[in-house]
Amino acid sequence: MDFRDRLRDEIENSGLFDKEVADRAGITKRAIDSYVGARGCMPSADVAVRLARVLGCSVEYLVTGRDTRQRHLDTKTRRLVLLFDRLSSEDQDTVLHLIERMVK
Repeated sequence: MDFRDRLRDEIENSGLFDKEVADRAGITKRAIDSYVGARGCMPSADVAVRLARVLGCSVEYLVTGRDTRQRHLDTKTRRLVLLFDRLSSEDQDTVLHLIERMVK
C-alpha cells in the first residue's frame, strides 16, 4: 500500500466526497485526482498536512503507513471519530447519550 492507496482509503472512510476533501483542504478536485489516480503524484508537504487534518489522520500515516499516535484505532473507530466531529455540539451530546444507554 502506498500514499495513493492510503489517501483513497482515508477519503472513503471519511464519508466525504473527493470534492469535499479538496474544498476543506483548500485545493482543487483535480489535485485530489492527481494524488489518487494512476500517476499517484505526491502533494507538497503543506498540502499533505491539510489533507491529513481534513481526514483526521497524520501525514506520517499517509506517507509511510505508520502512525504511533493512531495505531490503536481501527478504521471503523477513526471513521466514527471523523463523523462525530462533524456533528453539532447538541447532536454530539445526543449521540453520547445514546451510546451510553446502549452500553448499559
